[in-house]
Amino acid sequence: MAAAKKKKVLTYNGKPIMRCGNRIYYGNLADKLILVLDILESKKVNDLEVSQKILVQVMDNTGELGKGQIFRKATRDNLYKALDIGEWWLKDALKQFA
Repeated sequence: MAAAKKKKVLTYNGKPIMRCGNRIYYGNLADKLILVLDILESKKVNDLEVSQKILVQVMDNTGELGKGQIFRKATRDNLYKALDIGEWWLKDALKQFA
């Protein structure tokens, strides 16, 4: 019998990051808070879709995924800037709720 293959999860700074359509979830799903990044606009650059406007939200993760209370919210003009500020906000918020 073949051993079950484990799917590798993409991580950023030690936390899982998952994409579902135009929504990106960042953080441990067992934590009280999670970072949600919504891609609002993108443009095509040499056959590649590049995110241009991102909505950054730190959300409550105790209910349905992506439907919780929003604690912080902002928009950024690229994915790097959105993930950078969002990761800092999430880390800070998790310290407050610990």
